[in-house]
Amino acid sequence: MFAIDTGDTGGSQGPWISWTSNGSAMKGFQPMKWILRGKDESGNKTEEMVPAFEGGCVMDLDSLKLGWERDGATGISPERRWNPSISQSTPRPDESKKQSGAYAWSRALTVRLAIGGGQAATWEQGSFAAYRAFEKLAGQIQSQYPGDGTLPLIKQTGVEQMKLPNGSANIPNLEIVKWVPRPDCLKADAPVIATSEPTPQAAPATPQPTPPAAASVPADAAF
Repeated sequence: MFAIDTGDTGGSQGPWISWTSNGSAMKGFQPMKWILRGKDESGNKTEEMVPAFEGGCVMDLDSLKLGWERDGATGISPERRWNPSISQSTPRPDESKKQSGAYAWSRALTVRLAIGGGQAATWEQGSFAAYRAFEKLAGQIQSQYPGDGTLPLIKQTGVEQMKLPNGSANIPNLEIVKWVPRPDCLKADAPVIATSEPTPQAAPATPQPTPPAAASVPADAAF
C-alpha cells in the first residue's frame, strides 16, 4: 500500500511542465496540452507544447509533495505551502477569495518526471484540472504500489470535461501502464538542469514514501 493524503514553501528544479486546460491564445498554446518551460543554452526563457504524458512519463514518487498554492503579484512566482508529508494533508491556509469568488488558495502538487529522451522535468501546478487529474491517479498508486523501488510509468488516455460553477475544466485521464526501474535522469547523480523562476524559499526535506498504518485520499478534497 502506498498512502497519499491529497487533501512551508520551496523552490524546485527546472524545467517545469504543466497542463493547460483551456490553452492560451496569446502564447499560441492549444487547449488540453502539456507545456514545458525552462531555458535554452543562452539562458533565455522558453515555453513549448510537448507530448509529455501522451507519450508516457515516469513519476519519481520520492520527490512528490502536496500542498497549497496562491497566485503571486504580477511578475512574482506563486506562493506555495507544502504539507509535512504526502500522507498528511493540511487545511487551507486561509479562506480569502479572489475577485472571481474562487478561493485564493488552491491545492497544488510538485513531482519530478522523466518525460522521455533522457530528460527530466518538474510537474508543479495548482490548477483545479491538474490536481484533479493527480487525485484520481493517487488511487491507482495506492492500490498498485509494489514497494520494490520501481516507479510508475504513466500515460494519458484521454480528457474528461467537468462542469464547474463558472465554466468547465478539461482534466487529463492518467493511468499507470507498468512499474519500471528508476531512469538515469531521475537518479541523484543526474546532471543538473537549468532553472528559471522557482520560488526562493528552501523546501523541507521530503520523507521517503513508506506504507503507513492507514491510507487515505480524501473524497471531499476542496479546491
